[in-house]
Amino acid sequence: RPPPVRFVPGERMALQAGSRLGAYEIVSRLGAGGMGEVYRARDPKLGRDVAIKLLPDAFANDPERLARFEREARLLASLQHANIAVLHGLEEAEGRRFLVMQCVEGESLAQRRARGPLPVMDALEVAAAVAAALEAAHDAGIVHRDLKPGNVMVTPTGDVKVLDFGLAKGGAGASSSSDVGLSASPTRTYAGTDAGVILGTAAYMSPEQARGKPVDRRTDIWSFGCVLYECLSGRQAFAGETVSDIVSRILQVEPDWSVLPATTPGRVRDLIARCLQKDARRRLRDIGDARIEIEDLVAGRVSASGAHAATAPATVARPTWRRALPAALVLLTAAATWLVARTLAPGRGTDPVRFAVEAPRGQLFNFSSSISLDISPDGTMLALVASDSSGVNRIWIRRMDALTPRVLPGTEGATISFWSPDSRWIAFFAGDRQLMKVAVAGGDPQSLCEVKNGRGGTWNRDGVILFAPYSNGALYRVSASGGDPAVVLRPDSAHGETGLRFPYFLPDGRHFLYSSLPGDSTGAGRLCVGSLDGGAPRVVAHTETGGIYAPPGWLLYTRLGVPMAQRFDARALKVSGEPHALGDLALGNSFGGSSWLSVSGTGVLAYSTFDPVPTRLAWLDLQGHELPSPPFSSGNYFTPVISPDGHRALVTSADKAQNRFVMLADLDRGILTRLTEPELLAGSPRWSPDGQRFACVEEAIRERIVVRSLADGSQRIYLADDPAFKRPDGWTPDGRFLLYGRLDPATKWDEWVLPLDGGAPRPLLHTTANEQNARLSPDGRWVAFESDESGTQEVYVVPFASPALRYQVTTGGGAVITWTRDSKRLIFVSAKTPNVAMQAEVQPGARFALGAPRVQARLPEQVTNGADLDPSGTRLLAIMPAEAPRPQTVTVVQNWPALLRRN
Repeated sequence: RPPPVRFVPGERMALQAGSRLGAYEIVSRLGAGGMGEVYRARDPKLGRDVAIKLLPDAFANDPERLARFEREARLLASLQHANIAVLHGLEEAEGRRFLVMQCVEGESLAQRRARGPLPVMDALEVAAAVAAALEAAHDAGIVHRDLKPGNVMVTPTGDVKVLDFGLAKGGAGASSSSDVGLSASPTRTYAGTDAGVILGTAAYMSPEQARGKPVDRRTDIWSFGCVLYECLSGRQAFAGETVSDIVSRILQVEPDWSVLPATTPGRVRDLIARCLQKDARRRLRDIGDARIEIEDLVAGRVSASGAHAATAPATVARPTWRRALPAALVLLTAAATWLVARTLAPGRGTDPVRFAVEAPRGQLFNFSSSISLDISPDGTMLALVASDSSGVNRIWIRRMDALTPRVLPGTEGATISFWSPDSRWIAFFAGDRQLMKVAVAGGDPQSLCEVKNGRGGTWNRDGVILFAPYSNGALYRVSASGGDPAVVLRPDSAHGETGLRFPYFLPDGRHFLYSSLPGDSTGAGRLCVGSLDGGAPRVVAHTETGGIYAPPGWLLYTRLGVPMAQRFDARALKVSGEPHALGDLALGNSFGGSSWLSVSGTGVLAYSTFDPVPTRLAWLDLQGHELPSPPFSSGNYFTPVISPDGHRALVTSADKAQNRFVMLADLDRGILTRLTEPELLAGSPRWSPDGQRFACVEEAIRERIVVRSLADGSQRIYLADDPAFKRPDGWTPDGRFLLYGRLDPATKWDEWVLPLDGGAPRPLLHTTANEQNARLSPDGRWVAFESDESGTQEVYVVPFASPALRYQVTTGGGAVITWTRDSKRLIFVSAKTPNVAMQAEVQPGARFALGAPRVQARLPEQVTNGADLDPSGTRLLAIMPAEAPRPQTVTVVQNWPALLRRN
């Protein structure tokens, strides 16, 4: 380990790659400016890259200024927004203060603009995101004061992040004249020898900022107008050879409006003009108004023509009753909501009432492998996990007496949530492998402990949180105040258990329900009861999903996608009687351990409902644009695998009962032919190297692997006596061996090699970590696979002949896609950019090494069921929606026990 870098007071020292600053390992230098030098660094505790900004000596040596900056840094650290790079903290090491910030990948808006003006709609989308970021900051009393294209990043997936709030002013009031050193342009104050940086910063200062006068949020609105003008025109609104020239133009000259493209909407021209009013009193008052105007234009809710007359219809007088109608509808809706809430209060009414809750505007529910909703114990709130267009999950809170939900700040990356018994806190698993909690009333989230891949939790009145930190592993407990987790119950590998998931405390707060995952296809999922006090667990029922307890004595679970209720004695820990169906189809129809249900102690039940959208096969270019494709019929398709000659593909499909089968797609004629029967539950097909055979798994008959010939339909069956879950992953180039994954109760997912001549299989990757999704290079030398040995699923490569030597490909999460046909490039996905396929060249030599990764292809967000790269490497075969997405809803049932009486 390199020694830490020591600083001499008053002396600025550059950090070298590989050196350490406190707990952080320096990776590379990103740049420098008036606010100090910026470095990419590695945070070993959370396993992520961060940006470190060393503060100038002027701050470190001035106690008053440093104290003021620390106060503002604490305010900025509380600012959470999808379009703002997060400030993690202000730290000190070796006598030097530095900021720790989110490291944002991509290019700055200045770099993008250097290639020319942005298309009008692209510029408006970026501007809407920047305005949303400023709006969030202004609402928190924060003024940026240095907004410019260089402080706006566009990620490879198209997300927009505003950076460098390090110069921001906290508090709603204007700064004083004594604060001019902080309120002025940072590069103007500290980097007077760097003309390019000076011009780039000075050009975006408002007139009051250029004069050194007090500033408020209106200075950001001016800078926003400058940025939008520059994106559209490709030129700075106020340019000059010297700072004096620029300031003179800012104070006296109007921008050249003729350079804006002719396609610029008239409303946008008016908006920029209002932002660039030199008199702050006449300037646009609120950046939120700019955001709404631009979002309406982008969404097509108002005319996007360049004519000012497009706004005329809005001024036409309407009859009085029409003007009053919207207000009347709002009042009627509020009254109806109040009436329903009052009628459905505990103890009122005898009939159940159902209603649907749609996803928040612009969001999608995270209906994946687990429940994404949770009713508060007091029945007054519904927590929903939803994701935005960039795939970022957040928790939304919808009160039962409210019309719209609100986002819970600080919950970015949330996957599964659960409530505290008093309904005041929500615990959740975060994307950076943390179990966290956050107060519903607001405040910063608090980290409780580290996890790997959380699979459910529960919280009792004694302040004990019981949770599953792994996708297949033991149950742990931790204090609700945080600390070191301790094992409560481990899987019984001797009896085939591979994982314990989704615990749920019973009323005594000591016993709990949990899901037991089987290790093979002969065992059904089991719902068990364990205890914090130890003792042998007890099997309660064999169910398709997990289960939860509902007062005054019911066990709720899902069967064939239908919510069910069955009598349960929480003291004797026994079920009795027949189960009763409670409603229509829920989402859960396979055993992942979740119940897909949530219930309160006040008679409120909620479950997710989802009508899958039919899909189709389509060709895409490497930028994600659809190409002319054969007219394949729509269906329910998954994971296409293209043949070696590129003219056919194997596709997994499913019928209405979710029985899977393998189909052959003729990519030239658009014809689909079924190859296996649905009752065999076949899937995971893999081509032989010569394209004459394929291997698949058939789960209906003890998880056997079958190799089928496409020439005569003959087949050979392998591993039929091994009931463990398994799936084919690929062939060796000579076609003699098959790589397959196998789930072992003791060692989790492993990779094995199966001789197809009848020999005994041998382990290839066999440790206590999950090793899966192996892809053998076409030349047979290298095996790429995924492993969670580090705590996060990463991509690794090993030599096929000696798999003990591992090379790690990704950091922060990743997945294998494929190799190119010449074995010279590996294609994979990083968790940091999940919709972007990356490629890296294999470096020549005896040991495996990769060159710098670069973008191979971009996938549109609609591609959710898989895609494959054709042998030419020029296009992708993807699964796309065959029709518009249907509304996603959550069904809420008030007074759900009345359903039992009705049934």
